[in-house]
Amino acid sequence: MTRAGSNRILVLFLIFVVFVPPVSSHDASALTTNIKQLNVEPNTANILLGDSIYWINLDKRENVTHRIVHDSDGDGLFNGTDDWDSGTLLAWTSNGTCIDETGNKTPNCAVTYEIYFNDTSDIGTYEYTDLIYENETLIENRTFTVIVKTDSHMDAINTYCFGDDCDDDKVEELTIKTESQLEKPYWLLYVSGGTGFLALFLGLKLLFSPSNLQFTQEE
Repeated sequence: MTRAGSNRILVLFLIFVVFVPPVSSHDASALTTNIKQLNVEPNTANILLGDSIYWINLDKRENVTHRIVHDSDGDGLFNGTDDWDSGTLLAWTSNGTCIDETGNKTPNCAVTYEIYFNDTSDIGTYEYTDLIYENETLIENRTFTVIVKTDSHMDAINTYCFGDDCDDDKVEELTIKTESQLEKPYWLLYVSGGTGFLALFLGLKLLFSPSNLQFTQEE
């Protein structure tokens, strides 16, 4: 390959790296929510679609248990398809999950509870209740919130439309999100734009430098 040809490839590569935006993906993860004596932390859990909430009971008061519930259909019960019910959650011990002093697992015992949000229908805000029992008698209940959002990259894919497939609502939604994103990092836009034009200028200067032109003519 000639020197001029190599320089042209290098210029094209630099332009591609600068102007093609990187694609990032969201790896599923579990947000640990600690059930404590006075609170649940975080009391408002913000997660992305594909993540899960993992509650763990750290309230070590004697004879006190917790129960995480969500009544999706509002019937006062927690046995519906979309309801949550952790069952009785005992306190976490140094021995691990429901392990007694002899090293055996306690029957019907749990100290953690996990809910997964994998379907697009799971996007939204959920209010759930931490029911607190002492000697199996309800003594207190506290309400907290889980907010499930879609990944920003998924938003861009879902809101994109072309030609006759577009409707006014989709176009308006896409415009609002774009303006919201531009309101924050103005200086980042300037920096990235300036870097791109500088790379383009240096690449063109390298491509059309006298030495390259002379080398090409000699060929």
